Amino acid sequence: MNSPPILSAPPTPVIVVANLRHAFGGVWRLTFRRFLLPGRWLMVLVGLAVLTLLSFALARSGGTGHYVKWLVSFYVAFLVPALAFIAGAGAMRDEMKSGTVDYVLTRPLPRPAFVVFKFFAHTVCAQIDFLLALIVVLVVGHLRGISGLAAAAPQLLLGQVLLVTAASAFGFLCAIITSRYIVLGLAYAGVVEAGLGQIPTQLSRLSLTRQVRDLLDPASGIVSVATTLGTVGFILVFTVCALAAAAALFHVRELGASAES
Repeated sequence: MNSPPILSAPPTPVIVVANLRHAFGGVWRLTFRRFLLPGRWLMVLVGLAVLTLLSFALARSGGTGHYVKWLVSFYVAFLVPALAFIAGAGAMRDEMKSGTVDYVLTRPLPRPAFVVFKFFAHTVCAQIDFLLALIVVLVVGHLRGISGLAAAAPQLLLGQVLLVTAASAFGFLCAIITSRYIVLGLAYAGVVEAGLGQIPTQLSRLSLTRQVRDLLDPASGIVSVATTLGTVGFILVFTVCALAAAAALFHVRELGASAES
């Protein structure tokens, strides 16, 4: 009579503990590798060339006041946040595609941490792009004899950094909500930035671009330290709230085919 077979114990599952430092390094490398792609830099150079031509045309047609007004109202307060929003939302949507989701979210990394890491890596790269653009408009203005740009450069840089950061965070949030993030962005811009931001009351302080315009407007005179800190604090609070909402929504959302809607 044969003896019963000896059953081997099932293997003990290996529990992989998330290492946030290594995870951030991986997210950073993937993001920066895309940042260095030749095709992406070709688009950046084309955009800088267009901005150079536009800056030369405006500096030639108007004086110092006209160029500075265009620089504050159009470049910093409109073009920068619009492009930063689109870039941030597009970067987040790329991470929600089915192939990327299968690769990234099978790693032992909490979803909220992934959103924060991705936001930080993307925003650092975006700041480099917009820094180049700011250098272009300042250099063109200097070559065309526009006075006062050197003294205004630190404030312009501060306003740009704040708006790139806030618009990128809001872009992340809108991209996680829907693939039609442009519609959400336009709705926000119409109601808050173009609507409340034009009301001559305290409600206008809810507009990010209005606060930055007030901070940079040469007609407002010397801006106090308290006003500067208030603007910086408000925009940073907006950024943290938008990023926290994006991380919370990404944590509970089912991804895959449904993420395309």
